[in-house]
This record gives sequence, C-alpha cells and structure tokens, in this order.
Amino acid sequence: MDPINWMAVAVSSTLAAVVGLVWYGPLFAKGRSGAGTIVGAVVLQGVSALMLGHALARIGAEKLAVKPWLYWMQAGGIALAFIIPALWISHARRGIAWKDMAVDAGFWLVVYLLTGTVFFVLA
Repeated sequence: MDPINWMAVAVSSTLAAVVGLVWYGPLFAKGRSGAGTIVGAVVLQGVSALMLGHALARIGAEKLAVKPWLYWMQAGGIALAFIIPALWISHARRGIAWKDMAVDAGFWLVVYLLTGTVFFVLA
C-alpha cells in the first residue's frame, strides 16, 4: 500500500467548504452557515477525503498512473452509491422537498468529484 496523500486530504477538505459557501450561497441560496458549520464541514469532509485517500493508496500510484480515471470512479462511486442514497433516504423521511434533495445530492457529487480531481492533480 502506498502512503496516503495528506496534502490532497487537506486541500480537498478546504475546497469542499469553499464550494459549500458558493453552492448554498449565491447558487442555491439555502441560507447562511456560521463559522462552526464551516469548520465542521471541513473536518467531516476531511474524514471522507481520508477514506478516499486510503482507498487510492491501496490501489497504488503505479496503477493510478496507468488508469487515471480511477480517481473519479472511486470518488464519484462513493458519492453515487453511498452518500447520495443515504442523503435521499434521510431527506425523504423528513419530508424535504425534491428540489432541495436534488440540490444537496448535486453538491455532494460535485464535492466528491472535486476531491478525486485534487487527488489526481496532487499525485
């Protein structure tokens, strides 16, 4: 197993918070987040990025160099197979509007694909 790319973990976590500020601010105006929410988002996305980094480290730099699409396949796969279904189930149970569910699902897909991109660029 290769080492985890800690720089990619830190950068992607921070970028996720920046995307969140824009996504839920000017783009979809779902309300304002306080500083505590932003810090929490960075920390929690850091855990997610760490797990993606672990998965990519297990794949190995040599294989990733030959098959670079695995960065986005792994990241997007996590979002599409785990994060978005869990989000939709919890939103549906609380009666949240479909439009809001789609906005949140789109956010997480973009964040995870961005995370894959950061790992690719910083490889």
